[in-house]
Amino acid sequence: MCRFKLCFLLMTLSHLAWEGMAQQPTVYEYFSSGGITEGLKADQRDHFTLNGKPLTIYSGSFHYFRIHPDQWRDRLRKYRAAGLNAVDIYVPWNLHEPKRGEFDFGQGNNDFSMFLDLPRVLEIVQEEDLLVVFRPGPYICGEWEFGGLPSWLLSETPMFIRTSHKPYQDRAAIYLHEIISRVKDMQFYSASGKTGGPIIAVQIENEYGNFGYGDFPRDIEHLRFLKKTLETEGVESLLFTSDSPNLTKDYGNVDNVLMTANFKFDSLENLDNLLSFQPNRPVFVTEFWPGWFDHWFEQVHNTLNLEDFTEILQNIFLYKGSVNFYMFHGGTNWGFMNGANVLAGTGLPIFPSYAPDTASYDYDAPLTEAGHYTPKYDRAAEMIATNDPLANVLAKPARPAIVPPVAYPDITITEYLDYAGILSNLPSTAKQSSKVLLPMEQLDLNDGNGQSYGYIIYRKQLALKTGDKIKIRGHVRDLLQLIVNGKMVNRPILEFSDLAFFGSWGPLDSEFEVDLSEVGTCNPSCTVDFMVENLGRANYGKPHELQQNKGLWEGPVLLNNQPLEDWEIMSLEFNSAWVSRYDILGKDGHCLHFAFLQFLETNCNFSLSGWKPLGAEDLTLGPKIFKANLQVDDDSPQDTYFDFDCPDCQSWKHGSFFVNGFNVGRYFQVGPQKTLYIPGPFLATGSNEIVIMENYGGSNKMKFTDVPNYGSPSSPQK
Repeated sequence: MCRFKLCFLLMTLSHLAWEGMAQQPTVYEYFSSGGITEGLKADQRDHFTLNGKPLTIYSGSFHYFRIHPDQWRDRLRKYRAAGLNAVDIYVPWNLHEPKRGEFDFGQGNNDFSMFLDLPRVLEIVQEEDLLVVFRPGPYICGEWEFGGLPSWLLSETPMFIRTSHKPYQDRAAIYLHEIISRVKDMQFYSASGKTGGPIIAVQIENEYGNFGYGDFPRDIEHLRFLKKTLETEGVESLLFTSDSPNLTKDYGNVDNVLMTANFKFDSLENLDNLLSFQPNRPVFVTEFWPGWFDHWFEQVHNTLNLEDFTEILQNIFLYKGSVNFYMFHGGTNWGFMNGANVLAGTGLPIFPSYAPDTASYDYDAPLTEAGHYTPKYDRAAEMIATNDPLANVLAKPARPAIVPPVAYPDITITEYLDYAGILSNLPSTAKQSSKVLLPMEQLDLNDGNGQSYGYIIYRKQLALKTGDKIKIRGHVRDLLQLIVNGKMVNRPILEFSDLAFFGSWGPLDSEFEVDLSEVGTCNPSCTVDFMVENLGRANYGKPHELQQNKGLWEGPVLLNNQPLEDWEIMSLEFNSAWVSRYDILGKDGHCLHFAFLQFLETNCNFSLSGWKPLGAEDLTLGPKIFKANLQVDDDSPQDTYFDFDCPDCQSWKHGSFFVNGFNVGRYFQVGPQKTLYIPGPFLATGSNEIVIMENYGGSNKMKFTDVPNYGSPSSPQK
């Protein structure tokens, strides 16, 4: 995936980083010496054994789908340099099977294909001398859209995810077959296949104890089904489950497989509870949370100070525990792939009932979103070196150097598409008629898979007049703009108090009094559009909270108390093929499409057209798409950040940012995040196309910065 000069540099640095350590064995040399006769065992209290040798696991979560592939090796090298001997890897079903029955492991033409060569990920992990704790789901949580589940599951009704419901289990089994068939020969030990690979342990589902109510029994038969499926497909590595023992005891465990713990605070209580269920097995904290994630509209960036971090890690080591830092490096929620939380206390919703996650997944982790070292990294390395009996036995690399980000020159934006121009680019396949409102997932799109991400528009011709009352029964899912004859007429949602108003997901049965003063009369009728953005499906919640359909579907829309029917529905998916540019006319009338730093032959008619010159008078309230070019003169473009917080930047209210066709994430003036990370590998030497979908405002200027801004920390250093 990397350019030649960069690849050559990485290979050279790789050789130099390990040079001079030949006298010390690698992790793999040490644990495989004498031949591999067994895998990871959990039958002693003080430690695991791997191939009969004592092993304490020092691991960090590594989300390959949140890190540009050209940066995988750099991040992994930093893991090993800190003394980690393993990584913990989630596998997102929704990326690897974007359509029912269509699997992508790096050879597809999907927006995320470049991230998805899973076997290659595991090979690079092994090349960097790290073992693998493998967590294939099907559900992963992870603050990832729908917890990693594909939204097309919701095109079938009824659908009861994460249960013994046969339609769900049938699809889960197919997915696990596709995953395990590609990695089963990459296990460290197998009695029936190859040995010497990186995988030492495999998780069954994820935090299943939380998927239920109180002390009511969980659907253990579903866990048993997944366990059997993994074993049948060829998993011979140690199986385990993970939960927070304080909260859910052993409710999410099955057949006495190894229980592990997830926590941040109350570490001693969680460790004691874990041991109460399995006193003669090693302690493994599969998720020590060294920070936390953020939601839009929060007032602070969620952090954990260094003192508390140190105390919790020390407690784990006092219990002779193995540990996985969730996260050691967080990365980024690219595109529309952020998750969300359902807010509930004692079973009742807490306003505003739903909280979408930010684009940044920095997590206040030991390595920053851009892979830079922090005091937590230094502290973790120091403590591991003190605690690990193999710290001075095994080879490890020097810390890779940090390449600082840059602030590229400001850009002047000269072209845009107004709302009508955006819709004029929609193909006929993105439009359909329906008597009733339909959610995204049940649209007749994408070969019966519905719409997964982006925006959905419900259109009606209505004889509106000022003073008319519009009511939306249920909740909007998630963010609505009411557009009459191309003009947005409801207030934008730009601060927490706005969540109580029409257009937000917060109110139940929200109402709007029509004001046509900016529109004019509807004679004989106006085109009325209800444009709804999916801000991310919840990745965590109780069974009833994961019916995560998006759009308007919970009830009808009423005009003066009369239900409206017969809708035109339009889908704005904003996939890369629709957004990005086409540079060179190829053979047979095809275009060579520039995306992900490579040219792909495709049809010409998917690129956006109809761009208009941008003037100050065009920056009115409502949806727009802006286009600009960033010139990069460096042979190896460096990381940067889109700045939407500087005094001249705050006209950028809310939207999505595309670099050379790839959606690097959402921005939202509500914070706490106020910069958007753009990895250097997304940029090319020369001209780079920048496209911004802006919901509300916009500007003719765009700025970059070399300093990230995630908001004020919630837990300052003591």
